[in-house]
Parts: sequence; C-alpha cells; structure tokens
Amino acid sequence: MKKYICALSLTIFLLSCNSQNFKPADGPHSSEPPASQPASAPPVTVDKSTAGMITGTVSFQGAAPKLPPLDMTQDPGCPSSPQTSDAVVVKNGKLANVFVYIKDGLPQGSFSPSPEPAVLDQKGCRYVPHVLGLMVGQPLKVLNDDNAEHNVHPMPRENSEWNESQMPHGQPITKTFHKSEMMMPVQCNQHPWMKMYVNVIPNPYFAVSADNGTFEIKDLPPGEYTLAAVHEKFGEQTMKIKVGAKQAAQANFSFTAR
Repeated sequence: MKKYICALSLTIFLLSCNSQNFKPADGPHSSEPPASQPASAPPVTVDKSTAGMITGTVSFQGAAPKLPPLDMTQDPGCPSSPQTSDAVVVKNGKLANVFVYIKDGLPQGSFSPSPEPAVLDQKGCRYVPHVLGLMVGQPLKVLNDDNAEHNVHPMPRENSEWNESQMPHGQPITKTFHKSEMMMPVQCNQHPWMKMYVNVIPNPYFAVSADNGTFEIKDLPPGEYTLAAVHEKFGEQTMKIKVGAKQAAQANFSFTAR
C-alpha cells in the first residue's frame, strides 16, 4: 500500500511540473492568452500623454532548421517552382513571425476592440501574414488575391470553428472571434502546405516580429508587466519589464533550435 501511495504521489508531481510546459509545433494552443474581462468590466482609459512603449528584437542562436521546400504544383493557379516555408524565417540571426504580447500586468477593465478589421490575405498560395494578432471582437477580413480557389479553415479550441471556400479574387470573408485564444491554426483544405496562426487577445498590446526580428508595442500605461514571445516551433518565453511614463523600454528575446 505504501509503494502504491508513493508511486501515485510521484505521478501527480510529474504531471504538475509538465503542465506548465509550452508544446511547440504540434500544440501551439497551449500558450495561455491574457484573461478576458467580463463584458460588464469598466473600460480602461489610457492617457497617451504619459504612455510608454516597448521595443525590442527577437534573435535566433545557432543554425536555423532547414525545412523542405513547398511543392505547390498540384494546383496550376499556384507557383510552379519550389517555395520556401514561412514556419522558420531567420535572416542575419533575427527571427521573424514571433508573436509578442503583454501577458500580465495591465489595468483591470475592458479594452474596446478596433473597428478596423485585421486583414489576412492569400497571395502566391500562402497566407499573408503568417502570424496575425487581433482583439476579441475585432473583425477579421480574409482576402484572396490568387488565381486559385482557397478554403479558409480556422481550427480553434475556444472559438467557433468555420470553414469557407473563397473563389479566385472573390468577395472578402469577414468573421469575428469572441474569445481569447493563442496560436489558433488556420489551414486551407485545398492546399495542405497553407497554414498560419491567429492570436486573439482582449487588449491592443501585441506585435509580430518583422523579418529583421524587431517589434514595437505602443501606448502602454506606465507599469510593470509580464511580456511574452511565442513561436510556433520554438515555444514561449516570458520576461518581467517596467515601462515608465513617456519612456521606451527595451526587451530582447533569443530563441534556439529544439
């Protein structure tokens, strides 16, 4: 009986330790988004005359993984030559397509979503951008600039799933996500290489690292925050950062191959 209790205690301990790990590649959903505020929460008012900002760069240490080229020749409306993957984009030691956001520390209350839609396009039979952020309740507008028909299929864990075809240069598809969710995969059922990630959070304080690894988060109220950076292959990192009034705080992340 004592052996059974010890084995059970060890199992519970191991599970509790592993439950905090971010699962890259096959499980990017596991990164927890900032908590959504109830609809009745008072609106947050930010004094932009005292607001600060965070700027930074995401680096990559070591040799970047070599991913196989994308073969799009199954569809004559897509490029006929091999294409590079967007899953890992490293240039001069800088990592693109990292979603950077305020994970904790913002004032209590609700932030009004932008009425302007976040735009997801389809160009060259790939999603552009590869990583996108928008607020809970903000419209998502999906375009198709290709000569190929596409099938837009988000695969959420928290939000409602939908799956719609879009003709070449067809009418935009406009949708809204009503719950916070990190790294939601969006695929095209007609082109298996097409995949991107949508991040839905309840505030406007996020950015995606550019090709040169840089990012910028503006109009932050002065305070102390937990800043997070998440990549589809390399997981999530966090750091504590203090933003002073009218100051630009510096935050740099560095990822390595797993």
